[in-house]
Amino acid sequence: MTALRIKIGQSFMPAAFIHDSEDHMSYLEELIRDYHIGGLCFFHSRQSAAANKADQKSNEFEHKNELQLLREKIEHFQSISKTPLFISIDAEWGLAMRVRNLKLFPYATALGTLNDLKYIEQTGYLCGKECAELGIHINFAPVVDVNSNPNNPVIGFRSFGNDPDHISLQAEAFMNGMRAGGVLPCLKHFPGHGDTDLDSHHHLPVIQKSLADFEASDWIPYRKLITENTEAVMIAHLLATSIDHQNPSSLSKKTIDLLQTSLGFKGTVFSDALNMKALKINNTKTNAQLCFEAYEAGCDFLCFAEDIPEAINLISKCDQELINSRYQSVQRLKEKHSALKNKKELPTYNIDDYHAQIASKLITIIDGEYNWKPESNTTFSLKYFGEVPEYFERELKKAHKLEGASSKKILCIQPPQLRPAGNFGFDQTEIEDINKQIQQSLHCIIIFGNPYFIQKLRNIEDVTVLCTFLGQKDYQIACANHFIHPQTLGKFNF
Repeated sequence: MTALRIKIGQSFMPAAFIHDSEDHMSYLEELIRDYHIGGLCFFHSRQSAAANKADQKSNEFEHKNELQLLREKIEHFQSISKTPLFISIDAEWGLAMRVRNLKLFPYATALGTLNDLKYIEQTGYLCGKECAELGIHINFAPVVDVNSNPNNPVIGFRSFGNDPDHISLQAEAFMNGMRAGGVLPCLKHFPGHGDTDLDSHHHLPVIQKSLADFEASDWIPYRKLITENTEAVMIAHLLATSIDHQNPSSLSKKTIDLLQTSLGFKGTVFSDALNMKALKINNTKTNAQLCFEAYEAGCDFLCFAEDIPEAINLISKCDQELINSRYQSVQRLKEKHSALKNKKELPTYNIDDYHAQIASKLITIIDGEYNWKPESNTTFSLKYFGEVPEYFERELKKAHKLEGASSKKILCIQPPQLRPAGNFGFDQTEIEDINKQIQQSLHCIIIFGNPYFIQKLRNIEDVTVLCTFLGQKDYQIACANHFIHPQTLGKFNF
């Protein structure tokens, strides 16, 4: 293979899977040995990656220690590569997003309720450290999309919120934490995916807002966070008509030129996953053509690239100066990761202490007011939908009675999925049953999960709705403790 084609190969970052077939493993080995690809992006399995179902990991795969399996895969692929591979993962709320049987870290919307940035920096640090310990170099986080559309089906809980100045501060803390943990961050999804009502994994969102509107909201985090040393930005698959009315952003030279000139970004540009349906609906272009167009438009790394040998053939016809520019950007990013080794680490945090502390900070009012004062031996009755919050119930029993008949009824909802698609994992009958319970007199509703589940609830004008954001043990216990020793609760603004 010629030196030029080796340079081209460095821009490719195909998907790799913790659980994968021998055929695909062999194919990746061929790409590493013969086509000199620059990196790999790891997912749990093909099933969970294909339709953006990170919280729906198939149970058909049995392995006692997926974390160890991931480590072994990374070490194996590195061992056969002549040039060190740049390993990436999309783990916005930690490796638990891709690996089973790990504790979830709070996702961005939960962190967005915190005023103390040290907890956000801690979260970024712990997410970064667990990635770095496996040999992962970059985590595609944080999301800096301004969630200005409450009906957004794909960003929502992945965003720090709807205040761009607030997002800038919190994203910066998260990025600093990740760097201290040993992993590079990546801002996403430029030019802004927060004001969409379609999921680009399945459709091509169209945003018809002016450049002035982008500037007044979506680009504030980028302007505040982009410095000379900002490492990476990921480009979205959406059609922003005021920038380029013909091409999706990831295939748009106009969009990437704007990022680099108007916003002053000098770092490495990543495409979003090139297998996503946004690029393939009403489009007859081959996978190789999509790679070529993203590369030509300005993407230095091509994520989830497919048909790589043919794509290299197409790109080899590009101007040599352009090929050298993409190659140099990839190499600079690898050098930036190497420089992290010389950075001072943050203090080591005990993971259990971290969750216990942050859980108590995250109990939030998402609708109504809550001024209840505890009385000893108050009698509560609990009604459950989803997994029973057994730790919440156990702690509550330490100070209060739990019986079937009570004037203080608590409706506990733990949606099976974080994502809104498919009613958060409930079927429609269950949604109707939940709303029937609301017609009865309720003390409050507690959502042990995504606060946007409230959009499924009707007639809640006179009901207080609380949210813990996560349903893990520490978050249940913290919620129960509030009913024993109430604290001042924050409010969540949709």
